[in-house]
Amino acid sequence: MMNSVVKNVFAASALALVLTSGSAAFAYGLRGRGGCGGGPGHGLLPGGGRLLDALDLSADQKEKVQDIFAAHAPRFHTLMANQKAAKQAIADELLGAGTVSQQDVDAAAQQASQATTDLMHERLAVALEVRNILSPEQIQKAATIRSRMKQLHAQMQQLLGGRQED
Repeated sequence: MMNSVVKNVFAASALALVLTSGSAAFAYGLRGRGGCGGGPGHGLLPGGGRLLDALDLSADQKEKVQDIFAAHAPRFHTLMANQKAAKQAIADELLGAGTVSQQDVDAAAQQASQATTDLMHERLAVALEVRNILSPEQIQKAATIRSRMKQLHAQMQQLLGGRQED
């Protein structure tokens, strides 16, 4: 019983990690339909939606995922703009002609940190909504894919002589 609970928690954690990874806010990118944050091949999911493709979503699930992403699109665009502005403010402080104090940099860093936190919260909200439409089998498959990807990454790092990361 406990082993099953641990496996389910691990699977949920792995899926959340996979669904919250990425450089842009999110993009489903299912066969060219794209989404927020960039379009096909970019965004929240490693591989631009290939993970969801690998989970063999039903037509109903695909539609629900698109609806989830569409519902969050305006918020993501706002949060991404806030994050970009906060990062730009740091650059402006550091590279401006005037004097810069630690207090100036700290204030800009706090704004950037808050923008990043807000964006992560929105990503997690989307990830949870998507997770709620997946079957237990699909969640387990996502966890297996994530585990295999981590193993491949470790092998690549080892082959290339780089340091291994968790």
